[in-house]
Amino acid sequence: MNLGSPFLRVASVSALALSALLAVPARPDGGPVWRPMGPPGGDVISLIQAPSSPARLYLGTVDGHIFSSSDEGRRWELVGRPGGRADLVVQSLAVDPRDPRVLYAAGWTLDPAAGGGVFRSADGGVSWQAAGLAGHAVRAIALAPSAPDTIVAGALDGVYRSRDAGRNWERISPEAHEDLHDLDSVAVDPRHPEVIYVGTSHLPWKTTDGGLHWASIHEGMIDDSDVMSIVVDRAHPARIFASACSGIYRTENAGALWRKIGGIPNTARRTHVIRQDSRRPQILFAGTTEGLWRSMDGGGSWHRVTPADWSVNGLVVSEATPGRLIVGTQKLGLLVSDDWGQTFRAANDGFNHRRVVSLALDAARPSRVLAVLADAPEPLLATDDGGRTWKPLGPGLRMESLRGIYASPGGWWAALERGGLMRYDQTRGAWAPAGMLVGDIQPPSEPTQPLLLKRRNAVPAAAKAQAGPRPLRSVVDDMAFAEDAWYAATQDALLVSRDAGSTWRAMPFGQLSLPTRSVRVSPDGHRLWAVSLRGIVFSLDSGHTWAWRDLPVDAGGALHLDAADDSTFFAIGNRALYVSTDSGRTWQKAGNGLPQVPIQQVAIVAGTVFAAVQSGGIYYSRDRGSRWDRLEGSLAEAFFPAVVASPSSSTVFAASSTDGLYAVEFSPAGSTGADPPAQGNTHPH
Repeated sequence: MNLGSPFLRVASVSALALSALLAVPARPDGGPVWRPMGPPGGDVISLIQAPSSPARLYLGTVDGHIFSSSDEGRRWELVGRPGGRADLVVQSLAVDPRDPRVLYAAGWTLDPAAGGGVFRSADGGVSWQAAGLAGHAVRAIALAPSAPDTIVAGALDGVYRSRDAGRNWERISPEAHEDLHDLDSVAVDPRHPEVIYVGTSHLPWKTTDGGLHWASIHEGMIDDSDVMSIVVDRAHPARIFASACSGIYRTENAGALWRKIGGIPNTARRTHVIRQDSRRPQILFAGTTEGLWRSMDGGGSWHRVTPADWSVNGLVVSEATPGRLIVGTQKLGLLVSDDWGQTFRAANDGFNHRRVVSLALDAARPSRVLAVLADAPEPLLATDDGGRTWKPLGPGLRMESLRGIYASPGGWWAALERGGLMRYDQTRGAWAPAGMLVGDIQPPSEPTQPLLLKRRNAVPAAAKAQAGPRPLRSVVDDMAFAEDAWYAATQDALLVSRDAGSTWRAMPFGQLSLPTRSVRVSPDGHRLWAVSLRGIVFSLDSGHTWAWRDLPVDAGGALHLDAADDSTFFAIGNRALYVSTDSGRTWQKAGNGLPQVPIQQVAIVAGTVFAAVQSGGIYYSRDRGSRWDRLEGSLAEAFFPAVVASPSSSTVFAASSTDGLYAVEFSPAGSTGADPPAQGNTHPH
């Protein structure tokens, strides 16, 4: 299994908005209820403060989400999604200075064919309407301070303006201009709405007549500077600051001449945002790819006030609380300072926007979860209290070598990409190699009979030759745990350990040791299911005898198996999900509502089967796969790399590709009465 997954975007909900807006509400038939579990933090793309209500903040994300805070970042909630697409990068936000609930979002889509556009909300981001420029990749937006119905938008194909709050738009830059394209920033003079500044990937431009004529204003600026931010001093409009890939610049004559501001080293010169303290205009802040910098003397000198590994995408200098900064970062989420940047604290309460690529759940204690995160400062996080708090899970394990994570009765285990296992040592707080292989592994071969009923001790003499214990090097694709035996599905054989993972032996299927892709076991250890080659091998007597079941030829091979009971199997094939209700003798594609696309993972709890599909969303069936329904609402298009079940609490845990972990609770009244599912389903895929 590869921990990587396509970067598809996913919807999430905050606790405050859960019942009213984005969650799937409980229903009389036992429908699902979503509960966000974190971990907190993530990527902030854009961040803005409402001019008329400074305590209200909005932020945008790479997957089309808008979060809001009404208390200057102490608490956040997800309020909505402009446009409904999960691949909309909300690059820029603007708030009407007359009404803090009127919000504009500009974005572009990861799918170049879709483009992007401008969107408007009149209720604080809860609901959205298209506001023009559909199909255009819009990178920047600004309202004219003296005429808020005038909106200027910078897109990849030029500059556009609306004079009626987005109802109608006109191009105000020459079409197919050789330089006025690939816009990254726009600003409007605070007194004259016809005076507009724009920053492109190749220097800044200015118009004084609303776009009839444009002039390049790059005197003093290093050639080929990508201008990412433009700020006009509200008290002195001729003073303008511009941040570019070549540094920070200031002009005192409305762009006629720029002077580079020194003090920030070249390594941090990609300055995404520059802000000025309105109360003390001499105080400037620059958010760069190497931290946040502060100047107390109007840019004469600079000092970095954060660690160098902070990449700052958004910055608000509070208009309500002197000295307060709200910083939006890549990976770390939001941080707040109340002393002009001397000290910072995390401010991610309600902002759960992590990309979870793998998940392990302690079946006995579902409040214990281990999550593997992509693009995070701490890639391994664990919670013991159902997501209220998370902590990093120690050193010793390199993410690039990780193949899968598992929750055993004795703690956390990890399978390595190149083979072998590691165990988390709670006492030492670190990962360490674990597991010794005892005995030989018979070379695999194709079974010649559909039923393998040989006793385990009826193996050739050559297979009985015992080799001395040596480190386990087999590539482990799956693990499962019973009371007295642990199992590992490897590319060499099915392995079993009866001493909590200290030593492992091959468990032949009769006379053969076959490579296995996945394994499941009942809590008492009597029932075993394993996927091997193109079929399923199962035992009802702890592995003493085995039966073989073929999969349909069009399955393309089985990847993983789950069992609802002794007779109902679900097999994830390369092309679809297959179900058998007669112990694997016959199979059929799971359909009637389930997309015929690759399935990420299956989980079974309280008689309900959950399937996460590659095209996005989670589908569930209450009748063992005959009919499927998708969890609707804003989560319908979400992408979930992993779902695992907690049979002890009737809960399925869904790991999203950008928004952390969710517990999806189903009412027991919705159960079909199926037997408890096999345990050990703690793999990520």
